Amino acid sequence: MLMKTVVLALGILGQWASIRQHHFMSGNHFLYYTNLTNVLIILLMAVLMGFEWKAHRAEVPVLMPAWLQQLRFILTSAILLTLVGFSLLLIPLVDRDYLLSPSNLLVHNAVPLLACLDYVLFSQRDGRPRLWLSLLGPFAYGLFALALALSGHRFHGSVAPYFFLDYEKQGWFTLGAGKLGVIYWMLLMAALQLALAKVLSGLRAMVINKQKINKNNAA
Repeated sequence: MLMKTVVLALGILGQWASIRQHHFMSGNHFLYYTNLTNVLIILLMAVLMGFEWKAHRAEVPVLMPAWLQQLRFILTSAILLTLVGFSLLLIPLVDRDYLLSPSNLLVHNAVPLLACLDYVLFSQRDGRPRLWLSLLGPFAYGLFALALALSGHRFHGSVAPYFFLDYEKQGWFTLGAGKLGVIYWMLLMAALQLALAKVLSGLRAMVINKQKINKNNAA
């Protein structure tokens, strides 16, 4: 419960700091993958805290439904991509002042890391999740962002919220001349997401095995 409370509080604080720093991004704030995943994690933590409170009141374990556990894996994988994708692709493009700002440290670092830690340490079910489910978040966002672009929406003059989705500058299938087409970028991001999901699932499996060993030793 404490971990989830911390994630929820830092998530809200991160959104407040980000909105304050960027003056709500001219209405685009909640159209960015980073902010959407942070908001979804905030809502997820609120739901999970409800299960924790119910278990506390009943004084017995309350097993969350399988669909919620799968959704938890999808959202946690999605926000892990926020952390790693920003670190690999976007850090060179932003000002140093932003890197050290509370907004960045919360939405791109603290909240994703703590949400992943909460999943690894406190997931209830033993079965490994289906890794392909982790693609649902980035895939849905990619379609959403491209639909906005094709409808005429603009992100501070750009057709897309991130450079690798900017089909006007990158092209769709460009390969060479210092450019990589959007389709190839999406395939690379899908591969990265699957790798991150595998790491997340593997860490959770290690914790479960350790818990089983400790339980057997105690018995």
